[in-house]
Amino acid sequence: MRVVAPDTDVTPYDMGTLGSRSTFHMGNAVRRAADEAKAKLAAMAAETGVPVGANLPIAEIFRRKYGMQAGTVVGSGSFVPDYVPPDHATDLTPNATPYWMTGASGAEVEVDTETGQIRVLRLVNVADAGTPINPRIVETQLTGAAVMQLGFTLSEEMVFTDGQLRNPNFADYKIPGIRDMPGQLTGESVAARQESGPYGAKGVGETGTFGVSPAIANAIHDAVGVRITELPITAEAILRALRQAAGDPLPEER
Repeated sequence: MRVVAPDTDVTPYDMGTLGSRSTFHMGNAVRRAADEAKAKLAAMAAETGVPVGANLPIAEIFRRKYGMQAGTVVGSGSFVPDYVPPDHATDLTPNATPYWMTGASGAEVEVDTETGQIRVLRLVNVADAGTPINPRIVETQLTGAAVMQLGFTLSEEMVFTDGQLRNPNFADYKIPGIRDMPGQLTGESVAARQESGPYGAKGVGETGTFGVSPAIANAIHDAVGVRITELPITAEAILRALRQAAGDPLPEER
């Protein structure tokens, strides 16, 4: 088997890999294509008198059919999940999505009460990814998603003045660097199965982002007793909240 790199000259149309849909949607399509190719090989074998269940090598089937160890069998498959558009009057639908994502995050943080500086010591992401096709990739997707959301949680913010972006580069728009990583960063999947997915699998990419921000905010509240409800949760935001809680707000907030 050979996977062709994306090229619109030779690959069929797909709307995109958004929505963590690659494994579930394309996986189902690939499986259908493989089933069709397998059925064509079986029909070719039957044409040449091969008994059912003989399990001849593909090269031998080609040799019997064409007289040479070469040939082409093409299987194609597509997959469009069931979907019921929402009712315009109620905005409700009995079938909104082919599967739901479920995940959870836990965070342990350290907060400097004098400056508001925060350090994430440990971050754990656990997800229901169905039955992982490649468990190692699932683990790295979860940790990668956690790092992305860590940036959104603690530092990333687009700052505008009169409609103009003031931090349009990575010098001013702060994404996590190696020194911002938690001391322990873990991604795990639970034992589960998505019956409608290819071999029990479903999407996972976005699942690792859902719980990171609230987990960190909850950990800050547990540590120093202030509740931050806006992102990013900067040191300044924490310090202001601590000063407000202590009845000693910064001068401009008095």
